[in-house]
Amino acid sequence: MNSPAPDTRRQKHTALIALVGAAVVLGIVDTALGLPSTDSTGRLAFTFGGNIALLLIGFRWLQIDAAELAIRRPTWLNVGIILLAAVFVPYYLYKTRPADHRLPAIAGFFGLIFACMIGSAIGALLMTSISGTPAVQ
Repeated sequence: MNSPAPDTRRQKHTALIALVGAAVVLGIVDTALGLPSTDSTGRLAFTFGGNIALLLIGFRWLQIDAAELAIRRPTWLNVGIILLAAVFVPYYLYKTRPADHRLPAIAGFFGLIFACMIGSAIGALLMTSISGTPAVQ
């Protein structure tokens, strides 16, 4: 008896929501910690950790997408995505989508980056408004 195929569409949607949600949380925590830009060690550690979390969630989406398309990403592409996602994720989307779906997929990726930026800003604004103190820059 065959088991039903996993609902990849729902899993991918959940990963995208998690990405934006994580960006909101990072904005909140960044503001709550109030790490000034002069504290380069603390700021760097927080930023690095946040970026790793976002990268892991993004890789989960890529894993689900590759399974849905029944393809295997080469190691060099995974390394490229880690080092320079803004170049290699659009490359992956370009290579794995039919010609008429390439541009919307790539535009969606850059839209997701913008949504994460807005989410982080909203998180920072929420924390600032709740705490009543101005954000530290």
